[in-house]
Amino acid sequence: MDPQSAPPPAAANPAGGPADTARPAARRTLLRWGDTVVGAAFAVEGATTDVVAGLRRGIERLAERGATERTHWRQQAGLTAQAAVSTVATSPLVDLVVDSQLQRVLRPVVLAVLDDVLLLLEKEPERIQTLIRGQRESMVDELVGRLRAGARAGDTAVDRMSSRVFGRTVRPEPGPPLEL
Repeated sequence: MDPQSAPPPAAANPAGGPADTARPAARRTLLRWGDTVVGAAFAVEGATTDVVAGLRRGIERLAERGATERTHWRQQAGLTAQAAVSTVATSPLVDLVVDSQLQRVLRPVVLAVLDDVLLLLEKEPERIQTLIRGQRESMVDELVGRLRAGARAGDTAVDRMSSRVFGRTVRPEPGPPLEL
C-alpha cells in the first residue's frame, strides 16, 4: 500500500488506543509552550515598564538639577555683571574720559556764551535780564535733557552688552521722560 494513501494511525485504531493518547500530550505540551511565551511576554513588558520608569525618573532628576544650575549661574552672571558695571562706573579712567569731554565741549561753549551775555548786559541790562530768566530755564531743561539722553544711551549700551553676554532679549526702548 502507498504511504500517502494510508489512513492516519488514529483512524486505524477507532477504539482509542495508544495513538489517541499521544495527541493530547502533544497538545498539552504545545499549550504549555504557548503559556510560557505569553508569560515571558508579560514579564518582559513588566521589566521594560520598570526600566522606562527608572529612566524617566533619572531624566526628571537631571532636568531639575539643570534648572537649579541654570538659575544659580544666571544669578552669578547677574552679580558679576553688576560688579563689572560698578567697577567701570567708578573707574578713574572713565572719570578722566568724562572730564576731558566736558572740558572739550562745555568750557568753550560757556566761555563764548558768557562773553556775549556780559557784553549785552552792559549795553541793555533790562533786555538781558528778561532773556536770562527765559534762557536759564531752557538751558537747565536742555542740560537735563542731554544728561537723560546720555544716561539712556548708556543704559541701552549696557543692556546690549548684557544681552549679548547672557543671551537675553533686549528690553524695549524707554519712552520719553515725564515732564517735571
